[in-house]
Amino acid sequence: MFKAGVIIFFGVHLIPFFTNLKSFLQTKLGENPYMGIFSLISLAGLLMIIFGFESSSNYLYSAYSNAYLYSKYVMFFSLTFLVAANLPTHIKKITRHPMSLGIAIWSILHLATNPDTSSIVLFGSFLVYSAASALVSELRDVKEKASDAKLIFDILAVVLGIFLTFLTFNYHEYLSGAVLG
Repeated sequence: MFKAGVIIFFGVHLIPFFTNLKSFLQTKLGENPYMGIFSLISLAGLLMIIFGFESSSNYLYSAYSNAYLYSKYVMFFSLTFLVAANLPTHIKKITRHPMSLGIAIWSILHLATNPDTSSIVLFGSFLVYSAASALVSELRDVKEKASDAKLIFDILAVVLGIFLTFLTFNYHEYLSGAVLG
């Protein structure tokens, strides 16, 4: 179930990479039905990943123990980039792909601390996807509309990054079953 969930989740997320396919589906289904089906398939894949994930005892390398020391700071940047991707921020203008960058940072940290096969498949898939997403955007040379970035949104992204980091480190065990530190 886990591997099927990874394939379903990332398979549906590859559709936007193929603009002709995405346009065809949006035209045939309509924008809202397309987004609804996309979301439902993504959710189904995500749930299959969550309920099918089992940490294996097959370790492919040693966990990088220093990653635990800096994980709060690293996750702060990851979560701040994820928030900034959805707001008109200067962070978004400077980094160009804050969502991909945030996912890549999150993935690398989890790969450094989870050397089992299942974790490598999961977090490695997110890392490859985030790199591919940024690369496809660069190759298309997609220029976002000149947004009116405002400092208040950068401040909001940082504040929400701090808040989400706090929540993550206090409730990670309840969300994922894995105790931190």
